[in-house]
Amino acid sequence: MADQRQPPEDAHALEGCIERVVFHAPESGFSVMHLRCGTRKVTCVGSVAQPESGENLRVFGEWVTDAKYGRQFRFESYQLIRPSSTEALISYLSSGKVEGIGKVYAKRLVEHFGEDTIRVLDEQPERVREVEGIGRKRAETLTRAWKHEARMREVLLFLHEHGMGGAIGARIASTFGDRTIEVLETDPYVLARRIRGVGFATADRIARSVGIDERDPMRLQAGLVYCLHKATDEGHLFLPADLLLEVAERLLHVERELLPPALEQLEDAGEVAIEQAGWGRAVYLPEFLENEREVARRVLELASETVAGAPSAEQTRAWLARRGELAGVVLSRRQAEAVAGALAERLTVITGGPGTGKTTIVRVVVNACKALGRDVKLAAPTGRAAKRMSELAGADASTIHRLLAYDPFKGRFTKNEDEPIEADTLVIDESSMVDLPLVRDLLRAIPQDAQIIFIGDANQLPSVGPGNFLRDLVASGSVPVFELTEIFRQARESLIVENAHRLIHDEKPLLVPWREARDENCLFIHAKEAERGADYVVRLATTELPKRGLRPDDVQVITPMHRGPLGVAELNRRLQAALNPESPRKAQVRHGADAVLREGDRVLQAVNNYDKDVFNGEIGRVARINVQDRVVSVIFDDLLVNYDQQDINQLQLAYAMTIHKSQGSEYPCAIIVMHSTHYIMLRRNLLYTGLTRAQKLAVIVGNSAGVMRAALNTEEQRRYTRLAERLRGTAPIEGAQRAMEI
Repeated sequence: MADQRQPPEDAHALEGCIERVVFHAPESGFSVMHLRCGTRKVTCVGSVAQPESGENLRVFGEWVTDAKYGRQFRFESYQLIRPSSTEALISYLSSGKVEGIGKVYAKRLVEHFGEDTIRVLDEQPERVREVEGIGRKRAETLTRAWKHEARMREVLLFLHEHGMGGAIGARIASTFGDRTIEVLETDPYVLARRIRGVGFATADRIARSVGIDERDPMRLQAGLVYCLHKATDEGHLFLPADLLLEVAERLLHVERELLPPALEQLEDAGEVAIEQAGWGRAVYLPEFLENEREVARRVLELASETVAGAPSAEQTRAWLARRGELAGVVLSRRQAEAVAGALAERLTVITGGPGTGKTTIVRVVVNACKALGRDVKLAAPTGRAAKRMSELAGADASTIHRLLAYDPFKGRFTKNEDEPIEADTLVIDESSMVDLPLVRDLLRAIPQDAQIIFIGDANQLPSVGPGNFLRDLVASGSVPVFELTEIFRQARESLIVENAHRLIHDEKPLLVPWREARDENCLFIHAKEAERGADYVVRLATTELPKRGLRPDDVQVITPMHRGPLGVAELNRRLQAALNPESPRKAQVRHGADAVLREGDRVLQAVNNYDKDVFNGEIGRVARINVQDRVVSVIFDDLLVNYDQQDINQLQLAYAMTIHKSQGSEYPCAIIVMHSTHYIMLRRNLLYTGLTRAQKLAVIVGNSAGVMRAALNTEEQRRYTRLAERLRGTAPIEGAQRAMEI
């Protein structure tokens, strides 16, 4: 059976059996394979859905000579073919793909039917009972498994042909099974609705190929829902109806008047929820509307109560005085008020910029809770933030996910209303990073009569996930908020802290040129061209900063974007080459199409992995690589984690990372890229967040235009949420009637 995309007319072709899969990236399908072509073994490089040893391929492409890996056959398309020789047939049938056929029965089948084996299995499967040892039950199992394997083979090839190979293709196939092709030909937009990671354009391409008209209501509805999903990926909880229709019109390229009826049909079907507001209509995905309402209900309930038996503000101040305010640490009036409020209220928010004493308050609150006999637990959104919190507060801290005890087998947190967290006081640091769905799960797990204290800097970047929780709490005016504004003496001596507060107060930062620096800790290196800026970054990390006594591990490069000369990908490539160059003594493995991981590399965990107990944002070091088995072992603090071929793509090089990824962490030295070539990303909260990642030294590499663009651009990307309105009572927190007719 030959299938797959038609090859280019001028393409060369090779045919053979996959002897070994050297590398396969599940997300992209990019693969490196050894193909046995007669007596030759050829290294082939290209994209394959799910390559397995024993598969027979016909690949179409051209010969290339790679500077590192030598002569290879790089293919653009391929066809799966059924094996014909006796040996290939036995290998194929006994590969484990077909239940009921091991090596013994594969050999018996081929010996009995010869080269006709495949045709018999396809067209006359009942004849397998002619083979010795195959009775009725085994024959039924074998026939059923063969048919399923054939259908799934067609499914995976169909998906790969439409650009949905690798992990996404496998996810689609597991969702719809052997009905996948039928489902997609009937309603291809189900992909955009049900499979995260599949774009509307892909579903639309399939729809057009099966004859669905561009004005079909199914297409219009799918486009509207896709626009809402995309909005949540950008941090919004809803879109105003007029904006949604405008965005969908651009996506679908249809007349605007066709869309309101489609939106009404979606509301009737319960696929969207529309709320009437004073300014217009808010269109939500239903789960996010209920999420926002539930968080508002729980926050208001907590904010309306005080802790039973809590000391008064006067008693708290007296206690602090008797304790010498923590061995000589004298709290300001506002800090003392914050501590008193934190001990008395069931929900408290403490916010402030760098140097205003948030960490001191956490230490005091922890000690006070212990003195009062309260069980206190500390948590933060990421592993690095939790580790930093633990070091500064002098008490154990965990990630919020660990606190809520996520069960990967059940796909949910085990801590909830029925089994709450065992604590009297919860302190959550870096609360600006917490998205609304995680807040909902956290609030569900608070024990009755327990309290929660949110600590954070509302001027930092908002969470990656949907919502703007901390800022909405502060803006609502409906919960106890203690804002710290006084900068303490030691912090006032830091130009990093001064510049952060200058940004808050609409003032330009002070840029001290690198060559004119004396004792200042916030410096600037001008680079007119982006490529020149990349040279400076590498030179700083490898030469200039070590002269100042900083080790490479003390330095973190952070940048607004992924691409370009000053983007994460290119800076990581150059920094890896400079700080951890290739060596015969260091094993390495291919990582994606044009990168490698090697022993000694600094790496970042890019997603939450509950099975391995490592979470998004944690940084580790590659300890060793088993090249033959493609297993990469990484040390995160004192935890050794092994990554095999399937999950190695969860790792990224971490010599450079985005400013978003750095949030919640601090580094002795931060090299902050801020160049006008990143114009679209440059906003004040981005520069502010970057500056506040540096503990001792911040070096901004870029140009004045880029820095000033960021410093003066207060038009932050608005996040559409109604949490602050709900907390103020100007939006409902319970179910509402259907919105007015569109």
